[in-house]
Amino acid sequence: MSKDGIDIIVVGSGPGGSTAAFYGQRLGLSTVVFGDTPGGNLYMIRSLNNFPGYSAGIGGTEFGINLFQQAQNEGAQFTMTRLTSLNRLDECFQATDSNEMVYTAQAAVIASGRTPKPLPDQDNQLNGIGFCSVCDGPLFRNQHAILAVVGSDNAAAQHALTLSDIAKKVYLIHRSPKGKMDAAHLAKIAEGKNIEILSKTEVIRCVGDEFVRAVDVRSPDRGNRKLPVNGVFLAIGWKPNTDMIDFPVETTSEGYIKTDFRLMSSIPGLFAAGDVRDTDLPQVLTACADGARAAKHAAEYIRKIRRCGCFVEKCGRWIG
Repeated sequence: MSKDGIDIIVVGSGPGGSTAAFYGQRLGLSTVVFGDTPGGNLYMIRSLNNFPGYSAGIGGTEFGINLFQQAQNEGAQFTMTRLTSLNRLDECFQATDSNEMVYTAQAAVIASGRTPKPLPDQDNQLNGIGFCSVCDGPLFRNQHAILAVVGSDNAAAQHALTLSDIAKKVYLIHRSPKGKMDAAHLAKIAEGKNIEILSKTEVIRCVGDEFVRAVDVRSPDRGNRKLPVNGVFLAIGWKPNTDMIDFPVETTSEGYIKTDFRLMSSIPGLFAAGDVRDTDLPQVLTACADGARAAKHAAEYIRKIRRCGCFVEKCGRWIG
């Protein structure tokens, strides 16, 4: 089945995608959003404390649902399916979702975010390795568990703080001499009585039988040793979610989409917003700002095409 007559395809239902949909609709453009989770990965954030207007913080899930509902109220269509393929057809974009429904539009905004990276030699059959402390942390409640968080940024700090309310002890392990998290997160971690930071320490592997029993670590001062733990949460890096794009687009060496000042990629009509693009500040706030700007410039791009007065058959409409 196919659906035409859409102005903007938005890939991703997180802060960037939801804001792009909200602004697209307010600019009078029909917008369809792909993504099966309202708010995207916001559910992984226990408390969002660095977004203006929320001095006491707000839960990531609550914030994500608010964005989702706001875009819906403006008329944005959320398919609640994942996008499996995005193709370029003449002057249009053709999107196919997991239900094999095909949508065609004149512009597209990629706001699909990024996915946490696993350990290089991670045993995928080993239980007890997670990426979301909000989701999987409660499994360790009332077990006097010892848990490890691997990473040095704000995401790792969030994991450690969430797990400190659940576990008997939390190790925050990273290779750098000091963490890359901001001062506010560092201060909260310092207040945690059961969080121990192991800096200049590398996690070599997780070991166990069916479940994680320990991590092998290495540090310059203590050498190699085995650290007994009941679970491990990873925040060691990210991979941009761009696998659904079925045509060449310019990216960084790490795969992040390069954009110009309009947030347009190397492909005319293809915009990027949030963590999936080459940004120097991957934050919820900047993802929302990107989404708004991407929708604005997508609208300008569409208006420019319509002024040409040509007919694009694949888009199923006159543009002029």
